Amino acid sequence: MFLHPAIIMFYVTLFTSVAITTSTNSWFVAWVSLEINLLAFIPLVVNKKNKYSVESALKYFLIQSLASIFIILASATVIKQDLSLLTMAMLFLKMGVAPLHQWMPALVDGLSWPIFTLLMTTQKINPLVLTFFLFNTNYTYVFIILCITISSLVGALGGLTQTSLRKIMGYSSIAHLGWMLATLTMSSWVWLTYFIIYGFVLASVAFLFNHTQMTTLNHVSNMNKSYLSLIIAMSILSLGGLPPFTGFLGKLLAIQQLVYTPENFLLIPLLVSAYLTLFFYARILLTSLILSASSANSLNKYKETNPNLITFNLIGLLFPAICMVML
Repeated sequence: MFLHPAIIMFYVTLFTSVAITTSTNSWFVAWVSLEINLLAFIPLVVNKKNKYSVESALKYFLIQSLASIFIILASATVIKQDLSLLTMAMLFLKMGVAPLHQWMPALVDGLSWPIFTLLMTTQKINPLVLTFFLFNTNYTYVFIILCITISSLVGALGGLTQTSLRKIMGYSSIAHLGWMLATLTMSSWVWLTYFIIYGFVLASVAFLFNHTQMTTLNHVSNMNKSYLSLIIAMSILSLGGLPPFTGFLGKLLAIQQLVYTPENFLLIPLLVSAYLTLFFYARILLTSLILSASSANSLNKYKETNPNLITFNLIGLLFPAICMVML
């Protein structure tokens, strides 16, 4: 079904909307590209064909439509400060930035792992790019600082009580958004580097979870101890930003940039968030490596592991960090 021409068309439309947003200088065209992005993403969500995916698609459509309505309303506002503040708030709603994040954990369980990866990466590019160009007033500065702090703490604390892997990754995404927005306040493109690294590591983790058909911590604990469980553990540590894995590079670049700016006080909630997220990543790590059951009681009957794909995944997790150390 993935190779069906209609599905290919939706993927092409999705990435075309991203290209339009990043290249236009018109807010109207940017809004149109956001709507094209929404209309292309909804069919991909319901492609799973179960009641949970339909429910997730409906929730996503309603939230994104509400944000789009207020963006159009903001464009009709005469006062520039109101335009910037309201538009930024709606862009944050589209991304799932705390405290406008409640819709995201409610719909991620209905998504397949590939579509979940798209939601956490590709669907955030358009709002992040528009936020980058919108960050120009004192009103938006105070608002974005507040959202960075709340996102960091909510993303870290929210994942502590979850057993669903998708919800854990969803709250992790909220915490990572705090880091991206913090680098965005410096009016530099460091946020894009962080986003690319995060997207690469998240895709790596999602690939492994999709390969093993894991959805909860119980599935991880019932997986046999193997080379694959070691790679999953290393991928999780990379997503947490632990050196020497690839995920650490993004946080290192962000810290190096933030420490020399007036926004260096943001490092306090960001680093606290990093420590807390490492805790619930450690839960997955421990269940993957230590609390593994015997094959007779295994809940995960997944297909035979492709050693080439897993080896490529491992090289991707370590190679960038190794190159940086050598240079």
